[in-house]
Amino acid sequence: MRTRSPVLLAGASLVLLLAAAPAAMAARLVGGRHQAAIEHAFTAQATHRHQVIVSVRESTVSASWAVVSSVTPESGGRTTPSASTPKLLLTYYHQHGNSERPAAPPKAVRADLSRDFQIEVVYSGSGTEAITYAQTSRSVCAGAGFFTDQETDSVSPMSWTVRYIVNLDELLAAVRSSQGAMLAPNVTFDAAGSSVDATETLSRTLQDAGCNGKATTYNCKMTFHAGGSDPGGQLSFLSGGMEVGVPMASSPSGACGAANFTLGPSLWDGGAGAAVVRQLGLAGGSLPTNPYAPIRVAWPGASAQPGFAISPCQGDGSVCSDQFGWQGTVALQSVRSGGG
Repeated sequence: MRTRSPVLLAGASLVLLLAAAPAAMAARLVGGRHQAAIEHAFTAQATHRHQVIVSVRESTVSASWAVVSSVTPESGGRTTPSASTPKLLLTYYHQHGNSERPAAPPKAVRADLSRDFQIEVVYSGSGTEAITYAQTSRSVCAGAGFFTDQETDSVSPMSWTVRYIVNLDELLAAVRSSQGAMLAPNVTFDAAGSSVDATETLSRTLQDAGCNGKATTYNCKMTFHAGGSDPGGQLSFLSGGMEVGVPMASSPSGACGAANFTLGPSLWDGGAGAAVVRQLGLAGGSLPTNPYAPIRVAWPGASAQPGFAISPCQGDGSVCSDQFGWQGTVALQSVRSGGG
């Protein structure tokens, strides 16, 4: 009885795997030392001298293969005469031991790595805000008593999960300046997969006892939901990281006119739910060893953008307090691809 060589069987299995790779499989981003090794191999090639790396990803058909997506940025202040988007170059690498070598990949691997590459940025979090304001002053009338102005503002519940789809193979701009290269991939807000559950309740009571005035109270409730005028613009790419905001719109009910309240917008309403994630250099930066592991973010903390939003109590600490805080995670998730 004839038997097949184990080597031949292993080789046949690899061929079948490559040939039968499903169209839904998508390449995965590379981070840590693996990313650094591939980028080192890329920059060592003289032909890439003026190129800037956009992304590095490995094949899900065969993890020993990877591709570097790169672009030649324009100089700052200059634009191409055509309206076309920046053209990307794909360079393939095969891992040999501890080294990465440029090579032509098998057909199934090339199809996997050359697909339009999209990644989803998912930001989830929750928190609260509580503002109290109390001001007492002389009455404008001669009678006994004071003028009092009291206001409370609370945001509870406050939770969100927002999703952005980033197409790293579709750059809207690639510009080189003295500060480095700026890459702007196309970003789409995933409205169907996003939600914001937040309610802000405001109440203000005014009374001038010296004028024998009765107390006047204004009440307002604002309900927030995911959306807004430019939700995709809430995800921006910083040098070596990203800033992820919470796109939202509000629906007011009650006496919500600005003239009815002393304080300005709360931190929440002012956009202070945005998080800075310097560990995720998604567009041309460095990624952690596992790029898909969630990154913890919080306010107060290093992930809060300094000076991003101003508390309504700013400069009024003796009569006003603002307790604001949130915590959450930012994670990258694969987007399933439907075709080659």
